[in-house]
Amino acid sequence: MDQEKEILKKSKRRIQKLKLLSKFFGQTELINIIIKTEIIQSYFETKSELGLDFNKLELFHLQYTDSLLVLLDKIKKQKEANILTIYKEIDANKDYIDSFVDRENGGRNFNIDRKYQNGYVSEFLENIYSNLTDVRKPIDYKKIRELSNNYAVEYYRTTAKMEFLISLPNIKCYEFENVDVERKLLGKLNSNHFKIRFLCGYNINNQIFELFKITDIDEDFIWNLQINEFYIIPEDISVLLDKSPNTSSKKSFVTELNTKNKELEERAKILKTTLPDQVISILEKYKENLENQEIINQLLSIDEELNILNSMLTLNLNNKLQ
Repeated sequence: MDQEKEILKKSKRRIQKLKLLSKFFGQTELINIIIKTEIIQSYFETKSELGLDFNKLELFHLQYTDSLLVLLDKIKKQKEANILTIYKEIDANKDYIDSFVDRENGGRNFNIDRKYQNGYVSEFLENIYSNLTDVRKPIDYKKIRELSNNYAVEYYRTTAKMEFLISLPNIKCYEFENVDVERKLLGKLNSNHFKIRFLCGYNINNQIFELFKITDIDEDFIWNLQINEFYIIPEDISVLLDKSPNTSSKKSFVTELNTKNKELEERAKILKTTLPDQVISILEKYKENLENQEIINQLLSIDEELNILNSMLTLNLNNKLQ
């Protein structure tokens, strides 16, 4: 009796392991196999009064269940290794995204700082005008370069024709402490109270330009940071420039990483539940075999008992004849 209890206990453990594996794979065939296996076990649990040979249940598990468990366990380990690789890539992408967000939230913000640039450059040019007209005012050369120093590499546009950005030949400029301002531009700025708006920055072959608009007259001008020159850009050239707001090249990369992580997560889900066609075919055959009444008949077969009884009767008959 103890042996029968041990066989039933091991049978239940096998079925429980099958159930755990079925949750991992999520395959309908596995659920059907578990149901059929539980039905077979139930014969031995509820019909012990029939005197069934529990060794047949153990033999069934050795021939069928254990082989299936070994196969599924190996496939699970392979999938877990591949899924782990996918999630390592997801985690690496998340680390980069988090570092970018931390930096964005850590004090510097291009969209805020570019608005301050309006005031800094406006004040700078107004003070240049004042100094040229003999009203001495301090000039902060450092402040107006902070935007490009902090953001030119990441934010400034890298595609534009250089000839659209450089000044036209023979323009007339005012000069003050190594700063050149086109005379026509300075006059228009003064007439419009130096009200300007930063449009965008360009970083072309490591040469930095900033594009501004004189707000009241809707006219554009360039600050060429290499030669420290301010000049009007002709309207027919201005319309050819991309003047849309600058965006972060890293932010674009972050968007790509977020999209990629979603794709990787979906791939991990598919990888977890997808089995090779060969394995699915085996599972279908396994299920068909369990559905075949022959297996039940073999487990509940009385042939062995009939043979034993027949042998005993034959032996008794022979003894009487002697």
